[in-house]
Amino acid sequence: MANLFRSACLCLLLVGCSADVSTDYNSQINYSQFKTYQFAAPPSQTAVSLDATRVEEAISTQLANKGLQHVSESSADLTVKHYIEKQSDFESYGTSVGFGYASRNVGIGFSSPTRYKEYKYGKLIVELIENTSNQVVWRSVSQRRLTETMTPSSRIEFIDKQISEMFKQYPPQ
Repeated sequence: MANLFRSACLCLLLVGCSADVSTDYNSQINYSQFKTYQFAAPPSQTAVSLDATRVEEAISTQLANKGLQHVSESSADLTVKHYIEKQSDFESYGTSVGFGYASRNVGIGFSSPTRYKEYKYGKLIVELIENTSNQVVWRSVSQRRLTETMTPSSRIEFIDKQISEMFKQYPPQ
């Protein structure tokens, strides 16, 4: 019983320590050279979503805290590209019954079918692109899931928290 309790505590500790974001960057870049940024233009004929506006507001706040200034013309040092990558998983639900019988080298088994439901979500991704080379120099991906069932206030809170986590280690040291 004590071993089971220790194992459960260890699992909870490991889950609690897992990172909400993963970040990759070019270590050869001097990030102190970047002073201005602009947002990448959305594809033509595409309306700007509510979440895109929320993401841009959160990014603007974080970059302003880092000393970068938003400019609208193409003379910016960086272009910020953000998107929500649509993904899905399958979740099993319902009860499942199984039984089996084995004797010597012969066995028989039966299990009722498990039901699956598709679970759709989005992963928030932010990239910083150096305008002179047109290369991505910094990229961060949220490991948490943005779901369609979130209320507007919980979506704002989620986006603000994830963007804040993404830019905690910016500029890279």
